[in-house]
Amino acid sequence: MSKQPRKIGSDVDELIISDLGVNKDTSSRKIPKFNFRGFNIKHLAILVLIIIVLATIVFVFRFMNDDSATFVWKVNLTKGSENVNNKSVEYTSFSNGLMRISNDGITYVDGNGNVNWTISYNVKDPIYVSNDKYFAIADRNDNNFYIFDEKGLTGENTTTNPIVKIALSKDGVLYVMQSDDNNSYINVFRSSGAVVDISIKTNITEDGMPIDISTSDSGEELAVCYVCLTEDKIYTKATYYNFADAGKNANSKRIVGEFVDEFNDKFLARCHFFNDARSCLVSDDGIYYVSTGDSANPKITSLVDNNSMISSISYNENYFAAIYDDKRLMVYDDKGATLCDRIIDIDYTNFYLSSDYIVFINNNRAVIYDIHGRILFDKELASPIEYVAKRKSLIFTELLVGLIDGVECIRFY
Repeated sequence: MSKQPRKIGSDVDELIISDLGVNKDTSSRKIPKFNFRGFNIKHLAILVLIIIVLATIVFVFRFMNDDSATFVWKVNLTKGSENVNNKSVEYTSFSNGLMRISNDGITYVDGNGNVNWTISYNVKDPIYVSNDKYFAIADRNDNNFYIFDEKGLTGENTTTNPIVKIALSKDGVLYVMQSDDNNSYINVFRSSGAVVDISIKTNITEDGMPIDISTSDSGEELAVCYVCLTEDKIYTKATYYNFADAGKNANSKRIVGEFVDEFNDKFLARCHFFNDARSCLVSDDGIYYVSTGDSANPKITSLVDNNSMISSISYNENYFAAIYDDKRLMVYDDKGATLCDRIIDIDYTNFYLSSDYIVFINNNRAVIYDIHGRILFDKELASPIEYVAKRKSLIFTELLVGLIDGVECIRFY
């Protein structure tokens, strides 16, 4: 699915120059001349040729060699005592590492293989969201939630009604969607778990029942997909709320935009904020891109319609990826421009975006494409793969691999 230069005066410059014993008058400064004697143009040509040959070898090795992956390190972790969604553990990206989730606890392993912390809890059916700074997890159909940062638990709380979904801002603002027999509620909490004085209550016959939520980077904007029921029809709509000045000046409900007619005969299922200025709405007829640059007046700017049903989607702060019924993989940027269009003829059980990588997992096999659809990695490991994420590195291309019994780092060329 859930962000100054110092001016140094001339007096200071004078002081620094004086302390260094440098004559500020450069009119008589002698500049040393480069000695070109012994410089051989053939040596330069040989050096350039060596560089080209080495670059070619690396390119061929990287793209043609099936054994180009190198094991870097592994962190062994014990199994959780309970199953998560019929699996022993789950993983997701967090900061520069992986978060390992089980029903009885959570462990953060950073990108260097350090186990930063392990915290115990009791969560039967976890739902979770994360970004670079915060991670939140809740117990679906129960009342407990927890918020973490790189150092550990920052806050927790208990809701009045069972939790259905959560959305998290980059500042740690958590929106919690709940429901009872007749009404739905959305409440807001700080990263400390403290309650924010914001609450949205809806009734399915009057306002609609929320089915998805997403918040902007700042946490000031909220998008909600509703399914509505009248005497003669069922329809869906999208509502945009603003809890800063724009919403305060709009109306008592803080609604700054609502799209009803656009989805009158369609089914709207998902909403997602890329950042404070851009979001999208996912319907059965395509992807609607919404500009929220003017927070008081969100507008639909474009519709991406590929005349085929979407079977799987994944999104992050920069990209939206979709797999259609004809096995076509499409990737779009946050404005709706097409970055990738290719057929994916592989079996997979999990598909998602990791930074600018597109990841497919099927048991022991991981297949990874770049954001433009070029294949980067296709290997089978010795153990079943739970999750793969791109490791942030300035030098190497590395993957963090979540396994049942631990986390591995793999470098590939």
